[in-house]
This record gives sequence, C-alpha cells and structure tokens, in this order.
Amino acid sequence: MPSRLIAMVLLVVLSTGCTTRRVVLLDTGQGAPWEYRPPTTNPPVEVGADDFEEALKQWVLNAPLPLRPLQQGWIVRASYPSNEADTRWQRLMSKSYGGICNPGQRRQDCLSLLDDVAGLTEWDKLGVALGLSIDPLRESIAKAVENTLAPQLFFTLIASGLITWAVLAANPEPVFTKAAAVVSALLLIYLGVETFLALVDASRELKRATDKATVPMELQQAGRRFANRVGPEVARVFVLAVTVVVSHGMSGGAGWLASRLRMLPRFSEAAAAGASRVGLNLANVGQVREVAVIGNTIVISLPATAVAMAAQGVGGEGASAGGHPADFRSWSSFKGLKRALGSAGEGKQWHHIIEQTPGNVERFGPHALHNTRNVIPLEEGLHLRVSAFYSRKIWRVTGSDDLTVRQWLSTQSYEAQRAFGLKAIENIQKGIW
Repeated sequence: MPSRLIAMVLLVVLSTGCTTRRVVLLDTGQGAPWEYRPPTTNPPVEVGADDFEEALKQWVLNAPLPLRPLQQGWIVRASYPSNEADTRWQRLMSKSYGGICNPGQRRQDCLSLLDDVAGLTEWDKLGVALGLSIDPLRESIAKAVENTLAPQLFFTLIASGLITWAVLAANPEPVFTKAAAVVSALLLIYLGVETFLALVDASRELKRATDKATVPMELQQAGRRFANRVGPEVARVFVLAVTVVVSHGMSGGAGWLASRLRMLPRFSEAAAAGASRVGLNLANVGQVREVAVIGNTIVISLPATAVAMAAQGVGGEGASAGGHPADFRSWSSFKGLKRALGSAGEGKQWHHIIEQTPGNVERFGPHALHNTRNVIPLEEGLHLRVSAFYSRKIWRVTGSDDLTVRQWLSTQSYEAQRAFGLKAIENIQKGIW
C-alpha cells in the first residue's frame, strides 16, 4: 500500500473515531482530499434480469474475454498466498457451477456430499461458497453466453474475479488495489455507499461462516445466506463489474476501458449517480488507484480527472472545500441541461468554461462538462468573442503557428482547461486578449 494511503488511513482512524456517518474521501494526491458526504437516501441503480443478460451478451461479443483458464491463477494469488496448482481452482469452480450433487450421485461437475470440505483451505471454502451463491443468476448467465462460449468456462473465470474481490473485502479494513479497485469503484457508482458497505460486511460474514464449515451443505447454506442478504440486483452489478474488468479492461488501459463502459446497462443514470452521489466520474473509473474502507469511511485514491464535478462543486450534502453552491446539478448532454434550466437569460447565452469538444467528452465524461458549475450564462457579445478567440491561431498564447487555441487547449488537463477558460473570459472582457 502506498505510504500516502497509509497516512490517509491513519488520519481517518484518528479523526472519525466511532462515527456512524458515511463519508467518502477523494484523494487526488494534491493537497488535502475532498471530503464527500453522500446523501442519506442513496438507492442503487437497478439492473434488471433482461438488462443484465443483454449487457453480458454485448461484453462477450464486443469485448472478448481472455478465456485461458491456465493463466487465471494470478487473480487468486494476487489476493492471498496459495501454493495450489491452478487446476485446483478450475476444479473447485467447476463443482461450484454444478452445485451440490443430488443424493446418490457423484459427478465431476458438482460437489458431492462425500467431498472432504475439512481438507480445503479457508480460502478454497470461501471460493466454493461464493460460487454457490451465484446460483440465482446461473440461468441468466447461461442465456447471455449460450451462443458465444461455454457457460461453465465463463462462470469459472468470473467466479475467480468475484473471489479476488471478496477475499480482500473479508479483511477487517480492506484495501482494494488495481483491478479490485476498479471493481469497487463501479460498485460504489451503481450501488451507492450504503449498499457497498453492506456488501463488504456480507463478504466478512461469508468468510466467518465458511471458516467453520466442515461439509458441503454448510458451504451451500453460507452461500445462500450471502445471496439472500445481497439480493439478485446487487449480485448482477457485482458480476457485471467483474466482467468489465476481466474483459481485457485492465490490460487494455484506462482509455480502452472508458470506451467500453457505455455497454453497461443504464450507463447515463449510473454516470449521474456516480457524479452527484459518490463524486466519481464513471467514464474515467479505470483511473482509480486504490479504494480503502475504514469503518464507515471510504478513501478513494484517483487522479483529479476521475473526480466528478459533483465532488468538485458541492460534494453531496457538503464538502470540505467550502463555498460550493447547494444546487449543483449535472446532465448527460447539453440538450438535457438546457431543457432543465431553460434560457440563459435575456441577451445571454450558455457558455461551457471547459468546452464540450468530442475529445473532452471522451476524456472527462459528459457530466463533468454539462453541469451548473461548468456551464454559465454569458452576455451574448462576450460569448461570441470568446468562441472566436478559441478558433484563432495565437502564437503568444499557444506557442504554435499551426494550432488554434481550441486545438492546443484540448491537450491540457481538466484543471488546466478550467483555469484557462476562466482567464480567457476575464482577459477578453477587459480587452487584454
């Protein structure tokens, strides 16, 4: 764990004490983190069975999974020590997919009542129980992938990813890194802080129950309790989040992942939820570095570009940066903003401080651009002069004879574009530019 995150964890432990209030700290590595307090009413973005099946179909068709089971051992070993051969995990997951064998049966594709559970490691038992817990989704998964690949192979791969996350979540104060951090970020965006913390707690409960299990039926009962506590809606999001990450999402880089996230069900609604309730930019979620859980506080380490404008502007019910408007709102399109806010006023036009270029939409996400902090009313004449300025080639501003101000600015960071946009308005208004 990076030293900065260690210091952040210690700070949270010392400052929060026994508070029951849910808090999200967004740490960009630049000064103090944003303290983001999500609204108390924070319902998950619901993903129905049909949306779940359609999303899985799109992922396996358009973002092929790296279906090479012999190379998947790193998923497990990245989370806890194991000297077992990869084939051990393939066998356990295959048995989990087949469930518990019927009385009198003993097959290779199900767990027999005669299997020696006591001989399994505690992490093996957790994996088997988690695999059994997905039983309510097995039919949907099979329908989604029946024409593309072997459902059992898909299940084995995804179950391994679920185990990785659950193993980390079972720790007293879990820290999720790399792929597990991205999965956690997606869960936070879709489920909200309250449900995310409940999922972490359910993973700990599952671990305690499986540690004590001595027969397959006890593992099945533990898995069922986990499934009942989590519910099918949350389980669908869990499976989708893992599918997104293992579908070359991490090896392809944050940019590749960002381009594929729109295949997720109810993407626009989730993007709005992530921006306004959690402070995360869904389009740039692949840039999240770590997610730590300390009591009721969640610390998210990420670059500033992955912080949603909601966190920069208002921070849910209040942010530590101070001075933020209480009526912050964001939309998935400029059309939606204008429909909601109406006219900019007599003789005025709406102006984006950070321009809504296709490149900016791709890099930062629509909610980071179409919101009440970035879109402001400008006097019509001033707005026209600013737009004309961005279309010109000005060497003293850009240092280039070939690029327009707009083209040059598009290569800058989110923060740099905002600072320049505000400076441009001021200088053009004063006649300096």
